[in-house]
Parts: sequence; structure tokens; C-alpha cells
Amino acid sequence: MAYATRLGLWGSHHTHYPTFDTFQSVLEKRGVGAMEMLALEMKRKGMFIARTLSWDGARFDTVTVHLTSRQVMKYNYAVKWWNNLKVMIQSSLDFMNLTHSTPKTLWRAYWSAHQRFFREMCICAKIDEVVKQAKEYLKKGDHAVIIGLQSTGEAGLDVAMQDICQEMNTSMEDLELPSLVSTCASIMTNIVRNHFPVALPPPEEPKIPPIPPNGFGTEFDRAEYLRLTALAGRIKSMPPPAPIPELVERRNIILASIQNLDLPPNPLDDIIDRLGGVENVAELTGRSGRILRNAQTGKYHYVKRLGANSKHPSKKTYGLSMPIHSSSDDDDMDRENIVEKKRFMNGFKSVSIISDAASTGISLHADSRCKTSHKRRVHFTIELPWAADKAIQQLGRSHRSGQASAPIYKMVVTSLGGERRFAAAVSKRMANLGALTKGDRRAATGTDLSQFDIDSIFGRRALTRVYTCLRQSPPIMAPSRNGNAILDSFIAAATITSNSVDKPGDKTVQRMSALLAASDGLEEVGLNDRDASVKVFLNRIAGLYVSRQNLVFSLFMSTLDDVIADAKATGEFEGSVEDVKATNIALQGSPEIIATDGDGSQPTMLTKIKLDRGISFDDMVKTMIRDEAANAKDHKNKNALEEEDGNVKSIQCAKTGFYISKRKIAGRFLIMYAKRKVNLSKDSQLHLDPLGLMIITRPNTGKNPCEMRSRDLLYKYQLIVPSSFLLKHLYDNNASLKGDENGTKEKSITDDVGKIREHKPKLCKMWDKAYDESNCLEHNAGLAPRISYMGLITGAVLHILPVLEKAVLFLRHSQRSLRVIRVELTGSGQRLVGIRFPLEAEALAKFKILLNQNALSLKRNTLSFIDEQCIPIDEKAVAWTTTPQKTMKSYFGIASSSKQSLNNNSMKRKEPSPDSLHSPFVATKSLNTSFNKRREPSHVSPHSSIVARDRKKVKITQTKSIASFFSKKT
Repeated sequence: MAYATRLGLWGSHHTHYPTFDTFQSVLEKRGVGAMEMLALEMKRKGMFIARTLSWDGARFDTVTVHLTSRQVMKYNYAVKWWNNLKVMIQSSLDFMNLTHSTPKTLWRAYWSAHQRFFREMCICAKIDEVVKQAKEYLKKGDHAVIIGLQSTGEAGLDVAMQDICQEMNTSMEDLELPSLVSTCASIMTNIVRNHFPVALPPPEEPKIPPIPPNGFGTEFDRAEYLRLTALAGRIKSMPPPAPIPELVERRNIILASIQNLDLPPNPLDDIIDRLGGVENVAELTGRSGRILRNAQTGKYHYVKRLGANSKHPSKKTYGLSMPIHSSSDDDDMDRENIVEKKRFMNGFKSVSIISDAASTGISLHADSRCKTSHKRRVHFTIELPWAADKAIQQLGRSHRSGQASAPIYKMVVTSLGGERRFAAAVSKRMANLGALTKGDRRAATGTDLSQFDIDSIFGRRALTRVYTCLRQSPPIMAPSRNGNAILDSFIAAATITSNSVDKPGDKTVQRMSALLAASDGLEEVGLNDRDASVKVFLNRIAGLYVSRQNLVFSLFMSTLDDVIADAKATGEFEGSVEDVKATNIALQGSPEIIATDGDGSQPTMLTKIKLDRGISFDDMVKTMIRDEAANAKDHKNKNALEEEDGNVKSIQCAKTGFYISKRKIAGRFLIMYAKRKVNLSKDSQLHLDPLGLMIITRPNTGKNPCEMRSRDLLYKYQLIVPSSFLLKHLYDNNASLKGDENGTKEKSITDDVGKIREHKPKLCKMWDKAYDESNCLEHNAGLAPRISYMGLITGAVLHILPVLEKAVLFLRHSQRSLRVIRVELTGSGQRLVGIRFPLEAEALAKFKILLNQNALSLKRNTLSFIDEQCIPIDEKAVAWTTTPQKTMKSYFGIASSSKQSLNNNSMKRKEPSPDSLHSPFVATKSLNTSFNKRREPSHVSPHSSIVARDRKKVKITQTKSIASFFSKKT
């Protein structure tokens, strides 16, 4: 936005934002919420239009893939290989006495290949789950599958194929392979061959200074220039240093060890092979070749795709936006992608794989005009790009206008902490993009990916705390409040070979050993407290053993939760928009206009909102009955009440129902309703939570966002009435649980509430008493208030944002936070977005004083129009605009009219005979006939007759005007 100075959001006329840097710093300080406010304000003023397709109807699922024991073993072997390579490189440098003069590009290349390798391993780990779910959707017959990735691994595949061809002395096309080729192995091979030190580095060339424009000032400068030039020439002519045999032997041993690793194959070729081959899978990528299975022999062969040119492998392709006039060598690959796309849209192929090369200019949605419009698209994303716009572009291939059904998006991630690096980078950029384009951080993809956004100031703060705790000698304390539970889980799952750990009951020593294992892991991947970069941290921990990787990442995430919780308590956390939830949200009076922006077009309003968190007994019973009616529609949950009593007794889960505290709290017994948490499984079926978590609802605070464990619930509360007892009392002869029409159903539910009040009057009385006594603004009789008021600054707020900050400086630290709030009014459904402001009288008075001062400064610095002199009118431009545009007919009509006037002056025309009136060119033919008869001699030679005949044709052509010809045609 830095170029858009004419928007008037900053500049010398602006009091608070004189430059773009100040404007940018304020927005960055407020985070994504401020960007959402900026987008909304610009839309109100007509400065900004962002048209994107609504994501209504689209479903977003995050699929977490847990590695199998075999995958964990492969991963750990790869980690061991990379650690061994690092040790071998360091020992080779020590052997050549290059410890303090290590080439700069060596370790940079090592960590780059390290990152690419483990990213490829994470992608390969998802293939089993993606193939499994894709086959399930295809088996239903009403779905089509799209799999999106970014890279194809063609470069690594080519290197691996060339090595195999050299070893077997054959060409790629004639090669038969027993299995698919691993691109992970080619990454290992490349880093060892190209960067493993086997010889002393050549001497560095001296830096030659440029010749001054005015020549050398002294003779010494000239002599020094000649000396450096000669030295550089001698260094260039020197032969490269000879390899050291011992180091070459080490390199060969490392290369041979790659063959012993059981590495996964290229994920793209693996997906095609396991989903039916090229007969069922449409590949829309930019690679030139692939490995396919021969159905007859079962062997694998390297096959060139259509358009692959071995002579020009680096020729540019146009994606799917080909020029019309282009040579076949350039666009054969693009034509192949278009053909594959048509086969997928017409139903000949049920699976489509798209890469970054096919992420623009293509439509794979359920187009109502194609033959597969009845098949809903299921879009798997197994590899996230670095740029947010690329991710949205690829998601947009299956979600376009004119679709019969919205797609199902599945974001596939592994449980490895190292993969969060890529998800964090993309989610942060997607949130910013959605906030800037639609005023909503979830608008870019229709879902909130904030759980993956850990690369922030709070992430760096949490990482520093983790480094500090783990760098102690020895580490004795976990970095987070929940760290001991994480350490206990690691101890129970992993085997720590230490005598002190094996001692039963020695929890302190065991936890110290677990912390020491995490510290050793950081040391292995070269992490230290000097570099508190979240990006580097997430890149490097991918090279840890799976158990240590999950331990380190869990400690980091737990510490990050503590840091964010502390920041929220002090009012420092203002990163994104907060959605305020309550049972009833209503406006308190009319919004008050407190200011207007600089040009007076947009008002700034103070809106008072009343929040009621409580829930009455009648509403609680209605919710309970509706939940049971909804569960009864599902066959698996039809007997959920019996499942609670029968199948979960072994883990001592609490029952759903009304509870009361075992002892008095603040002078009274507390009542609440607890419900077993229900999870949605992969097959879209409802299942009870196996951990026994309970959802708590109280009469004064409503539904609690945090669940309570069954053990804690049974320890503090006792069950009064289980919901199964109340529902069983109503189930036999009640319409509300049998799914009648809406009107009858609602009436019967109301009748059920009355029956329960008659059946359990004591329970109703306790709930109603707590509900009524909490109808206040302060704590009363041991109950938290259910009523609260909130101030919201809506409308144009950017021009008074510094004023808001000054107005809350004297308040408590927890009240200084100017959070961006989003609320939805109950009943009308109207949404309000604004900045939360305290409603204390002192704060409002201070705010209004500052507003008056701000209004005066804005009035003095209002941007006024500049009266500029008019530019003189260009006469040539006026003549050009007033002259009628020439057309083919008008241009040739002018030329033919001038020729006709010349012919009329040179000769006299004869009147046409009556016999020639039937000809379409009457005048022309009669004129040519008479003219030729007069000029034709009585005796002509053969040569002269040919000339005359040619002259006759010329005359006929000359007399036919193009204007008349076109007019007759029209």
C-alpha cells in the first residue's frame, strides 16, 4: 500500500500518520485485527473492492496423520544418517585443519538439504492416509478426488535415474525397475557428492578494485592494481586441488550407506500407482517424465510425457494459458495437461493431481455444464506452499462460480512438530491476506488456521524461555506450567537408558533425564539460545528422533500457551479479532456519534452492548431434548444413554445430567449441567469422547468454553438427576423425541419442560434461584454476574486510534488492551466489528477531551484541494478526436469515387442495351464491351490478341469499384 498516497490515509496533512512508516507500525502493533478494521473502513469509503467467491457450503477438515511404527523406524534411521553425515563433515574439516575457516556455503547447503529431505519425508508419510480416504470417497461413487502438492521431485528423479542408467549401462526408456525410485535418496546423494569436503579449497581470488574514472592518483595505486590482477590470473590458471584419498573413501562409504536405508518412493509416482495408474489418475503437472508400472510384467519403466523435449529440457511452458499461435514443441506439455483436465471433467478419470504448474488457469470444480457435476470434489492438500496466494490459488481450482456443489477441503498434516514450520508460514500469510481483502482473517480460506500460526513475538518469547530452561546444567525445571505432564508422557512412552530413571517412584530424576534428552536433541541439530528464531527452530527439530522431536515441540507449544495466557491477562495480547459469545447479545440504546473522519464522510460511533451469559432452566431442558433428538437420528448414537452406562464404566466417566457441589462455595451450593463431550469421527459419525471430558453449563455463566475431566467433576460434585432418567420419563409417549413437524415439535418440547418442572420441583427451584440472583453486574451471593456491558468503537476508527491509546493509559494494565471485537446480535443476526473500550465514566470523559483536541488538529490539517491551471488544448488531439474513424468501406469508397470522376471526364458512356439489363453488372459490362469494340483492330496477330485479351481483363477490373462490390455483397 505504500504507493497509494492519494488514499489520504497518511501524509503531511495527517496529524497521527505523517508518513507511511508510522501508519504501518501502528497496524503491525495491532496485528491482524487492525488490518481487518482497515479493510472494513476502506470498503465503507469506497476505496477498496475485493471480490472473492464465498466459501459458504465448503467444508474444511484438518487431517492429522500419526506415523506408524514402520514409518517411525524409517524416520529415525534417516535422522541417524544425517547426524552421522554432520559428524563426518566436521571430522573431514578437522583433518584438513579447516575448523576455523569453514567454507560459508557448506553448512548452508547442509541445512538446506536437511530441510528439503525431512519435508519430503513428511509428505511421504501422508500417502497411506490420503490413498485410504481417497478410495473410500471413490467407492461411494458420488465424489471426485483432487490431490494438491507443490513440487514433483523431477530434479531428484532425473539424478537418480541417470545414476541407475550409468550403473547398468542402458538408457532411461529401456530401463526396468523392480520398484519406484526414492527422491529422498537423491537429496542425500546430491549433498554428499557436491558438498562433502574431499580436498582443500582453492585459494580465494583477491578483490580487484575498479579503475577510478579519472585514472590512478598515484603510481603506487597503479602498481597495486596490476599486482592484484596478475595474482588473480595466476589463481585462475592453477589446477584444482587434488582429492585426498582418505576423504574420498569416507565419501564412498557414506554414499553406500544410503542404499541400506529403506526410504519411501517419490510421492507423486506412488499416488498414481496406488490409485489405479494413468488410466484412472489425471496428472496436471509440469514434469517431463514419470515412472509407471507395466501391467503385464509388473516392472516399472520410465515414460516420457507428451511434449517432453530432450533437446530443450529447459524451455518455458505457459501452464494452461497457451498462446494460440505457438509451435508444437513448446506447448505439447500444456496440451497434455488440457487433455488430462478434460478427461477428469468428463468422468473418464476420477482422480486429479495438480502441482504448482497447474494451479492457475484451470477449473476442476463440479461445473454444472460438465458430465461430473453430480460428483462433489474432495480436495486433499498434502503439501503447503511458502506463499499464501499460491495456496489460495490452488484451493480455488476446485471452488469456482457455477459449481453444483461446494468442495470438501482436507488439510493433511502429520503429528510431527517439524512440519508445523510450513503450516505456520502459510497460515500467517493467509490470515493477513484474508484480513486485508475481506476484513476477516478467515476469509482467505473460509477457515481459521490460527492454531498453526506460531511464528510471532510470543513464539519467540516462548522459545527463549525453552532455551533458558534446557540450557541449565543440568536442566531441573520444565519451561511451562504443564511441562511435568508432558515429561511424564514422554517417560511412559519412551525408554530412557539410565539407572536413575529405572528406579520406581523417582519422578524428579526421571523428569530431569527427559529434560536432558530434550537438551541433547537441541545440541544435535545445532540450536542454541543465541538464535531465538522460530523458523530455524522448527526447521532444525525435524532432524530429531520422533520421540525427542515431539517432546521438544510439546514443551515449546505448552510454553507458548503460557506466554499467550500471561499476555492476555496483562492486556498485551491483541493479535487477532476476538469473537464475543453470550446467550443473549443486544444493543443498549442507540449508537452515539462521537467523531467523524477527516473528510466528514464516515462517522465514528460508540455502541453500548448488553451481554447476558446465563441460561434459564427452560432453555437448558430444551437444549437437552434437542440434543437427544439430534443424536437419535444417528444409528450409532441412537442408544447413547445405554452406551454411557454400559461401555464406559471401565474408565469411570461421569454421566450426563445435573450436578451439585459437595460442599458450599462462597456460602452456597453450586448447581450445573454436565454433558459428555461428543467427537466427530473420520466417517462423519458422532462418538462419545473416550477421555471422559465433560462440557459444563451453569445458570449464571452459561456454557463454559473449557471442558472438565470426569475425575475432577466427580471429586467436587455429585450427581442429582441423570439426563437419561429425565429423557426416559418423556421418551415413550412424547412427540418431541420422535421428530414430528416443527410446529408440533416445538409445542411438545414446551410441554416437556412443564412436566419436568412438576416431576423435579427442587431441581428447578435451585436452578431458577441461581439464575435470578446472578442478574446483576457484580458478584452476588457467591455467584458471578451474568449481565455485563461492553463499549464498542465502530465505524471509522483509524483516525482516532492514537487517541484511544492515550485515553486508557491511566487505567489498570488489564484494561489498556484495545482489542478488536466481533459480536453478533441475538435475533437480528447483525454483526458489529469494532474496538473494545471501557465504559468507566473517567475513561469516557478523558476520551471526549482528547477527541475535541484531535478534531481541532484535524481541522487545521485537513487536506484541501489545489486549484491548478488548466492545460492548453492540443489542436492535433482535437482534430484527431473529431475526425470520423476510417473503415475499410469508407477508405476504399473515397478511392473509387475519385477514379469514377476521372473516367467520366475522359470518355462518354453508352446507354446499356435492353438485353444486358439482366446482368448484375449492367453498366460495367456495356461500357467495357463498347470500349473494347472501338479499340480492337480488324486484323490482329495471335500475340496482339493475347495482349488485347489481357487489356480487356484489366479494363473490367478497373471499372469494378470495390465500394460497389462490398455494397452488393452486404
